[in-house]
Amino acid sequence: MEVTVEELDRAVTRLRARNTAPGPDGIPGQALVLSLVALGNRLRQLFNSCLRSAKFPTAWKEARLVFLKKEGRAADSPSAYRPICLLDEIGKLFERIVATRLNIHQSHVGPDLAESQFGFRRGRPTVGAIMCVRSLSEQAVSQGGVALAISFDIVNAFNSLP
Repeated sequence: MEVTVEELDRAVTRLRARNTAPGPDGIPGQALVLSLVALGNRLRQLFNSCLRSAKFPTAWKEARLVFLKKEGRAADSPSAYRPICLLDEIGKLFERIVATRLNIHQSHVGPDLAESQFGFRRGRPTVGAIMCVRSLSEQAVSQGGVALAISFDIVNAFNSLP
């Protein structure tokens, strides 16, 4: 269960490719990448300790809320802003390692998700579901049939769940 050097390197490669704003700790991802040469083993020890204790540090769950203005909207309208939460890069690094392990387990060991599951799966983005529906409807129409789709808008449907 130990975090390997290879796992950390793969997660860092993804971090290196991005240039995102820092979270509450103020440490940019690029600074973390540069420090890993000296701190890589200590970081692996920290991640291993988190795995052994089955804990994800509370500080890594805290975010800095930032509002980005949408173009073409009145500044005094609440819908003119898109909220984003900036998380610490160290927490995102650990999350990538855990998520990769879960994906590997699902696809090689445990029961994999259904073929119709899109999103949150490697190689099966949410847009793939749209392409699948489009293909099915084009096929039905080209054969003289009719395609019917029902959609429910459930925005905020789960906000009140405990």
